[in-house]
Amino acid sequence: MNKIYKKLRKNTKGQYYLLSFCVFLSVLLVTSFSLMYFGPTVQEFLPEGGDTRKMASLLLGVTAVGCFVFTVYASGLFFRFKAREYGILMALGTEKRQLKRLLFQELSVVTALSSLMGIFISVPASFLIWKLFELFIISNEQMTYRFGAVGFLPGILFACVLAWVLGIAGRRFINRSDIMEILRTQQKTEMVKEMKRWTFPVGIVLTILGILLGAGLPQIAARVFAIGLPGAVNLFYLLSLAGIYFILLSAVAQSRAKKNRSKYYKNLVSISLMRFTAKATTKNMCVMTLLIFVCGFSSFYGMQYVLAGGAVHTENSKDFSLHYPVLENQIGKEEIVHTASDYGIEVTDYTENTAVNLVVSYRAKDFDEETSRYIDVYRDKETAALFVSESDFEKLSGQDIMAAHGTYQTVTTTGYNGFFEYEDGLQEAMNPDTGKTYPLTYGGTVESDVLAPFSEPFAYVVCDEEYREMTEGVKEAYKETIISFNAVNVEDSYDFAKDLLAQYTDRATDLSNHMGYWDIWAQKRADEAGEAYGYGDKINMTIDNNMLLDNWKYAPAFNIITVQDSMQMISVYVMLCLYIFIISLAAVSVMAYVRSISVAVDNKGLFESLTKLGADTRYKRNVLKKQIARIVQYPGMIGCVLGFVFAFVMDFMNDGMISALEIKALASLAVMLLGMGMILYTVYKYAMYKAEKIVM
Repeated sequence: MNKIYKKLRKNTKGQYYLLSFCVFLSVLLVTSFSLMYFGPTVQEFLPEGGDTRKMASLLLGVTAVGCFVFTVYASGLFFRFKAREYGILMALGTEKRQLKRLLFQELSVVTALSSLMGIFISVPASFLIWKLFELFIISNEQMTYRFGAVGFLPGILFACVLAWVLGIAGRRFINRSDIMEILRTQQKTEMVKEMKRWTFPVGIVLTILGILLGAGLPQIAARVFAIGLPGAVNLFYLLSLAGIYFILLSAVAQSRAKKNRSKYYKNLVSISLMRFTAKATTKNMCVMTLLIFVCGFSSFYGMQYVLAGGAVHTENSKDFSLHYPVLENQIGKEEIVHTASDYGIEVTDYTENTAVNLVVSYRAKDFDEETSRYIDVYRDKETAALFVSESDFEKLSGQDIMAAHGTYQTVTTTGYNGFFEYEDGLQEAMNPDTGKTYPLTYGGTVESDVLAPFSEPFAYVVCDEEYREMTEGVKEAYKETIISFNAVNVEDSYDFAKDLLAQYTDRATDLSNHMGYWDIWAQKRADEAGEAYGYGDKINMTIDNNMLLDNWKYAPAFNIITVQDSMQMISVYVMLCLYIFIISLAAVSVMAYVRSISVAVDNKGLFESLTKLGADTRYKRNVLKKQIARIVQYPGMIGCVLGFVFAFVMDFMNDGMISALEIKALASLAVMLLGMGMILYTVYKYAMYKAEKIVM
């Protein structure tokens, strides 16, 4: 029996290679992913309990599921090829027990060797992938690849589960009691009735409606009706899934083909052949469509992070800006210019101004957990906000503005399109030391990416006369120094910026040792009431703290550091998205290939009958080509269009507009989808080549 099996393996070695490759690739991807994710570098970099860590854990699970799906699917083709062999051996009297032992031996050897090789190769693979990402980030000690042995555990667990599931599939395959069922495994049909003509348009409507409701309804409900919808609203996406199924079922069943009688009868064999397995083919295409959609969306998600990482400098910002309490002995113009000269950096447009924290009363939005609605609230003297004079703002921003007496202008970031905060919500400001209150009216907005990030919810500009009146008698503790400047050769200023940041951090004292949402007035109120202040904790102000710029109230904004060091965080997201992209694309390729080969194997007898009826090679190739092309073409087109539409809707519904950055990301997505189409075309050509060798 071993000798017989050895000969059988030679005849079907391609199926062993396919199954081995799928197991190897699955274990390799899952293990290399987990080695990087559970490595000390990423684990120390991601905030404990943060959304990023949760997202990464979710993507690890998605990675494992994706690898599991396409490996199990590839095993289905392996068992289909085994069906005829085992059926004949059973018909000749071979006992199931003997066949079961032989099959389990084969599956064990294939799974064990492929898994071990995948685990072994995962170490250099994860290292090389990490080095690839270092091309896009600043390579420093914090982002050095560090090996984490705990990353092997998910890979080993995945390999064990995969072996167990393949064993169950093999057991079910052998336990079929009906020999004829095994022999006719490749002859099963799953025809559908003729589909109504309305199926296709209804499918399109459901698909679009599901995307619009799932992505847009929460935003519309919040912005228009001030209602916060629960997570169950995501169930609307199921409408899109039903719509995709209707579209594909209508296309596969060729329900509209009879409209052109001559074309229908000319392609009768091809149309009927597709309908014989319409249900199975449609289900397969649905999974492929969703995987292609995942490919497109994951690549788009990663590209947006990359593009956003470089979109820091605007016409309303400067290369370097910082703020700190006036009472703190911090770096100033002398230290900045001296340090810049050491690095050959020329400082330009230097400005140094003073801003004052005044207590504000303003209107805002809040979310009511009990009613699930966004409600208007009035925050009466709860927090402080920065105020600057008209002349100081003109020096800082280079803009000419006009602030009338008794009015204020709200400082926003460039292109601000907020929803939860009212730019015109400020009602009055109070001097924290004198207690005198000054009513103010809204006078418009001005943009400054230097000043806006330094105050929550906004910073404000008032005329010079009113500024002097409002700030008279304010103690130094409520005042802040704001410095901003540009560099002529800013692209070469990274080392200068790091040195300046180190000096700034070293000279920081307890006066500025506060968390990002710390507020001087809220702290004072809590202290007077004898209550604990939620944002009163101190932070670790050292240059080695990689979360310093995100969590520090008085963190400086150095664009060169923000752009290049933020790529560390971005690279983690991109790495995760790249893995999902690779896995989904591999799954689609395997499923398309397996289904294409199944068409040839299942209908080999039909093509032999066509030959006997006088069909030439050209006709048979045309029939086969139409079958395989539809298997790849329909999911490819629908998945790519769906991915692009979903990305567009998500961006538009986010803020009601498409920004220049989002246009660039959508254009990049279109190029990426085109590249995916070329990869699928390559899979189609190879599958066609192998299928022709089977039936011709």
